[in-house]
Amino acid sequence: MSKLFTNIKVGPQEFSHRVVLAPLSRLRAETGGVPGALMVEYYEQRASEGGFLITESAAVFVDGNGYLGSPGLYDDSQIAGWRLVTDVIHAKGGKVFAQIYHAGRQVACRSATES
Repeated sequence: MSKLFTNIKVGPQEFSHRVVLAPLSRLRAETGGVPGALMVEYYEQRASEGGFLITESAAVFVDGNGYLGSPGLYDDSQIAGWRLVTDVIHAKGGKVFAQIYHAGRQVACRSATES
């Protein structure tokens, strides 16, 4: 039998299978980099009991975001949006880890309503 559907322990974390959602940039955040209903649905569809999901990159600072539609993780509204995402993953018995990033020195990528 394949090891794909067997338990594995990575550090202190235990997973009931070895299928992992790799971080994929979906660029579906709402205005202000807030994770909304579309992102909640995306992660909920991919969550599973004992599964491991790595989020798409989330900017850690307003001027560190390199893509329109990319979520952030630096203000209260974004944190509240990510809470909705993590709640649906945890409800299905999955675990989620945030991939955070800063796009480097550049002109901030903001929509006209955020300027």
